[in-house]
Amino acid sequence: MADEATEQPSEEKSSGGMMSKLIVWGLVFLLGIGTGVSVAMFVLPSDSAAAGNSLPPQPDKMDIPEPDEKIAFIDFDEVVVNLNDARYSRYVTCNFAIQVADSQKVAIELLLEDKSAVLTNWLIAHLREKTLEDVRGKLGHNTLRREIHSKFNELLFTDGIERIQDVLFKDFKVQ
Repeated sequence: MADEATEQPSEEKSSGGMMSKLIVWGLVFLLGIGTGVSVAMFVLPSDSAAAGNSLPPQPDKMDIPEPDEKIAFIDFDEVVVNLNDARYSRYVTCNFAIQVADSQKVAIELLLEDKSAVLTNWLIAHLREKTLEDVRGKLGHNTLRREIHSKFNELLFTDGIERIQDVLFKDFKVQ
């Protein structure tokens, strides 16, 4: 029985030491969380502080427009290109506008100016591959509009969001 009495205090000592370690580590954990929260509250800017900052919206940041948003049009430079003809006697004169959301008009205009050489080069190369039959009639006209729409969105917006809503011809002559 004397042996049993000596074993009980050692078990109480080890469990008491373990409990104090858990309490210390719990306090350290809570202090760490409190420090992280206080840094986030006092050091990082809050939404209310950012709302008070009246900077104009960034032209390169364009969100997805609302479906009922007002539309705007951006004119693209006129392009004159020979068609893919045996004698190069046929050419097409193409003048169009790009339909975009009004809230994104300024940003897209800047982007079009920056990449106008690339867009015009693609358009010329694309139209040079077309034959008279490819651009004839309503089907050819609409196919060409869709191709320009798709490629301009691909070249201008690498995030996959199509911000150009439509391509509308203002003048389209084949001679």
